[in-house]
Amino acid sequence: MTLITFIIDHLRRLLFSFSNSTSHVATYTRELPVSLDRMYENAIDGEHLPHLHSDSFSELTMLESGDWGWRAIGHLTPKSFMNKMELELRLDRENHRWITRTLSGLGKGSEVWTHAIPLEENKIKVIVDFYVPKLPGFLKNMYAQEYINTYAKLYDEDLWMMATRQHELDRLKNRKSPENADELNKFSVSFGGTDKVEQSLPINFTLKGHPFRLIKVEDELVAHSSTCPHMLGPLQDADVINGLVECPWHGYQFDVKTRECTTGHKCKLAPAPKVEIVGGEVIAQF
Repeated sequence: MTLITFIIDHLRRLLFSFSNSTSHVATYTRELPVSLDRMYENAIDGEHLPHLHSDSFSELTMLESGDWGWRAIGHLTPKSFMNKMELELRLDRENHRWITRTLSGLGKGSEVWTHAIPLEENKIKVIVDFYVPKLPGFLKNMYAQEYINTYAKLYDEDLWMMATRQHELDRLKNRKSPENADELNKFSVSFGGTDKVEQSLPINFTLKGHPFRLIKVEDELVAHSSTCPHMLGPLQDADVINGLVECPWHGYQFDVKTRECTTGHKCKLAPAPKVEIVGGEVIAQF
């Protein structure tokens, strides 16, 4: 959020003479090439906000969550005592909608109503309505543009996450199909000589139908799963720092050698092939 957001929100709350009614500020609509299931999944997943949307949210502390939605204390980016807020999202599957309310802090009283209309199996239309209480007319256009710009960016980022997850779910579903039989029966792969390999790192590859990445950690060649076990997030481009790889969706970190999650979550990376140098060639094999 920009400085404009801070200024106009404090102006709104200082203008006591205006009505306490809630005004409709703007509507944002967009067609998305994803299923309704992926969209619902994304909506009730508040945990991803400070990771996938780090330009908008600096921090989010979950107070409660479930299939109904979530409630959390959050801060916008950059973090400040001025932009602390309590947010609540409630999903109404029967009416294909969810409502996000600001219960306290910056933007207190504002509501975002999102309707998701299925168009095809993997295509929906979202209609997002923004409501703000005590908003004088001369601030409405500024608030409307800020909301629309912010949500356009959020959906750009969410679309990547939803589409990538769907691709991974489809891959797992079709993994044992007859046309993938050769790949499933492949237990090793050769990358060539060590000099060539080290110049090409990192190297993404597939073995037994699963994606992996070959990297170097502390002068040792290591292969690790390039799919996060939590929600199938992509790790193939994630930085590895001190032997730890971090998922860009939820911030889960994993030790690439032990596969263990180091952020306290009960999941671990899929088993990876052992990397050896045989006859001067780098080979990964199960």
